[in-house]
Amino acid sequence: MLARLRKALYEVLFVHFWQDRSVREALFVFLLTRALIFFVLICVGQLSLRAYPDHQGYDASIPFQRPQIARKLREILWHGDVAHYIGISKAGYLNAPFDVTNARSQQFAFFPLHPILLWLLGHVTDDLLIWGSLLSNFLFFLALVFLHKLTLAFGYDEAVAGRAVFYLAAFPVSYFFSIPMTESLFVVLTVGSFYAAKRERWWIAGVLGLLAATTRLTGVMLLPALLLLSWQMYRSLQIRKLLGLLLIPLGLFAYMFYSWWLSGDALAFSHAQVAWGRKPSMFLKPMVDWATSPMMFAQPWNVQLLCVASALLCFYCIYVLIRRREWAFALYTFVAIFLPLSSGVLQSLERYTLGFFPMFIALGIAAKSEHSDQTIRFVFVFLLAIMTALYAAGYTNALA
Repeated sequence: MLARLRKALYEVLFVHFWQDRSVREALFVFLLTRALIFFVLICVGQLSLRAYPDHQGYDASIPFQRPQIARKLREILWHGDVAHYIGISKAGYLNAPFDVTNARSQQFAFFPLHPILLWLLGHVTDDLLIWGSLLSNFLFFLALVFLHKLTLAFGYDEAVAGRAVFYLAAFPVSYFFSIPMTESLFVVLTVGSFYAAKRERWWIAGVLGLLAATTRLTGVMLLPALLLLSWQMYRSLQIRKLLGLLLIPLGLFAYMFYSWWLSGDALAFSHAQVAWGRKPSMFLKPMVDWATSPMMFAQPWNVQLLCVASALLCFYCIYVLIRRREWAFALYTFVAIFLPLSSGVLQSLERYTLGFFPMFIALGIAAKSEHSDQTIRFVFVFLLAIMTALYAAGYTNALA
């Protein structure tokens, strides 16, 4: 009995798993990019500078000492919004009337699914930083696998799928996929929802979309995109088949009800954005404001040039998707970029675009020539190394 069980496990984990072309491609890209990121994190974390007398320069050394590496990694990971997610997982949301000046009330801006996962993880370990990072890395690996499968399911070849997977993994701020934040969770849920819909598993698509909508507000935008996908597939709305998609907005409604029950404000997640300088504005206003002072490369908590470049790349990818008649992908990408570009600020836009997975499929489609592909790879990896180093050094420009 035990021998048969071991044989079955071996076949599942090593034979079938490794024979899956999507798994092989995703695993290679995952290991390559995560190795780069953690190498940079460790090197910068271990970097020691000693000033020479009379301001004649610095002497740099990188002593790799195991206790210091673990300690510095924890210090590096405890940056930006990580403290909010772990804080919510331990103490929950504030049960008091909403007050935007209260730091605990401001945490309603962070949707609940990721803190719930961290809370569950807290029942297994007290080290949420390291184990939360491991969870994010695992979810990101799954996201790469399903992105490869999704690209193939839409009729593109393995070259396009491979490029899409690499571009997502090597995007200049993809280190966010390896820290305990929502990026990995959101991408695996949205890619999985599209993949289930393409395979006509509409109830699974709806459940995954519901979970995405309790991870980020953008998750709700899966509903119109998947309805449009169903129209492309059937040339009509098959109501009986698509009932599962109606689950998607329930994730947002559930969080709104919970927010109202705790704080008296069902829109607390929106009102809390004021604390980060966000408020409803005209679409593209942040881009117009930047155009008035385009030489402003970066500000605290904001690499403006990278944010603008990410937005322009997103619009180019929407154009590519429209030309390919990938209407569902194009719609989802547009409504996803519409929200942050209607908030009055550019901050974190490069991080938000990590969640717009169709743009990486579009890049995979567009980069047909070897020259284009190699150029994108070089630029992405080069910027990823720089941004990861800035993140490890604690520069706020790379934390948002």
